[in-house]
Amino acid sequence: MQDEQDDHPPGSPGTAAASGWAWRRFAALPPGFRWALAIAAVLVFALAFQGSHPLWEPDEGRYVTVALEMIHLDDYLVPRLHHEYPHFAKPPLTYWLIAASLNTLGMSEWAVRLPNALAFTATVLLVFAIGRRLCPADAALAAVIYATFLLPTVAASIANTDTLLAAWEALAVWGFSSWWWSPNRTHRGWLVVMWLGFGLAFLTKGPPGLVPLLGIGALVVATSGVRGLPALFPLAGMALFAAVGFSWYVAVVVRRPELVRYFLGEEVVGRVFTDQHGRNPEWYGVAAVYLPTFLLGALPWTAVLAARLRHADRVFRPTWWRRWLRDDPALFFTLAWLLLGLAVFLVSRSRLHLYVLPLFPALAVLTAMALRGRWQWTRRKLILIALWLALLVGLRVVAAHIPNERDARTLAREVAVLAGEEYDEIVLVGVRNLYGLSFYLGREVEHVVFSAEDLERGSPQYRQTLEQELAEGERQVFVVDTRRAERFEEIVRAAGRTPRLEGTVRGVSVYLCPR
Repeated sequence: MQDEQDDHPPGSPGTAAASGWAWRRFAALPPGFRWALAIAAVLVFALAFQGSHPLWEPDEGRYVTVALEMIHLDDYLVPRLHHEYPHFAKPPLTYWLIAASLNTLGMSEWAVRLPNALAFTATVLLVFAIGRRLCPADAALAAVIYATFLLPTVAASIANTDTLLAAWEALAVWGFSSWWWSPNRTHRGWLVVMWLGFGLAFLTKGPPGLVPLLGIGALVVATSGVRGLPALFPLAGMALFAAVGFSWYVAVVVRRPELVRYFLGEEVVGRVFTDQHGRNPEWYGVAAVYLPTFLLGALPWTAVLAARLRHADRVFRPTWWRRWLRDDPALFFTLAWLLLGLAVFLVSRSRLHLYVLPLFPALAVLTAMALRGRWQWTRRKLILIALWLALLVGLRVVAAHIPNERDARTLAREVAVLAGEEYDEIVLVGVRNLYGLSFYLGREVEHVVFSAEDLERGSPQYRQTLEQELAEGERQVFVVDTRRAERFEEIVRAAGRTPRLEGTVRGVSVYLCPR
């Protein structure tokens, strides 16, 4: 949204009148009521039509499946994709919150996405609170900018870890900024809040949750030197961080000591320095993933940010940083928070669009700072913001009616018609993902491969071959990659069963295989 001057230059009588129209009645309300009204408005926007569109594969299906396994097995310590297959790729906080929502509200897409909608609301409020410390006159603008950014609003409509991570990191930054810009830094209670935020972030996604520490450390070192760093680590804060962030890791490592190697090797070294996860590791992956993420994700404010790119070369000049540290430490910190965090994701060889979502609170504050002294709450701008928000809500409704190959709900209905009701488990053969079938059909989903050779090359979700699965006594419905149906039938007949094709939908064939 460009910072146009509308019909009047800043400070002119016409602009003042429009701005007065916008805020006169709102400002006249009691402070508590204003807060309640603002929070209610954000909540309504965040929650509207969250259950209208189906679960999308692969991420939503996977998160919900793990949460359902926790509920069914009454085991909230070990995340599982199937009762036989532990899944330690993510810490459990996201799964816990989804499971709690499903237990409380029942099995619905709305309940699945409720934790993210609440996290989005909390992040908007935290951006306002951070803005009160970093750019007091433009704190409300910073919150509105974050609430209207395209990427955070879309992400809040999909079950994922990054929306929660953005909230916890914003909580941590609020704690730090409240301490750093307080009249008396000897009282370090706000740093306990900071470490609570980092503990929750660590329990959501592990080490990436600590990325804002780079910007925090840069400001402290630039201002007080290295000797200023110990003040960031009060005993109470570190104890709280350890209790919240590390307790689950300790509990599972005590049970399975080999997980230390997995967490450090696969989830840290593997993601940052290797291409083993296959998430856009190519040299051009940075531009292919993150450039459109920021250009489109920052809509409708992209033009404001793009206008500042003319001076992007200044960030490489030490004198420029020293000047802002002296003249505007809040801007120095916001830039360090954003750019040092971005540097981590640029270096890492595992790249997905939502990875940079936790940087968008910093981007919102920075955008508000870029408009400092020029933004006016005019009638036209308020109408444009309202129309944009209505469009974002409308996208959720439209998404429910546009055919999509990632739609787990429609596929589940088609499989249910073919499979009937007489089965205990859904077995996916040569098919990746489709975990959403578990949510819609009320059965466990298990992935198997065709041969032992495939098992060696497969991902961790594959633990059995088709032959091993056929030897079990459960009543199964098999969902098979249609391109490999002939091989499937050969293995089934060799195991003494009869492959009975019930039908084909969306590139998969549905089989029952009675003995």
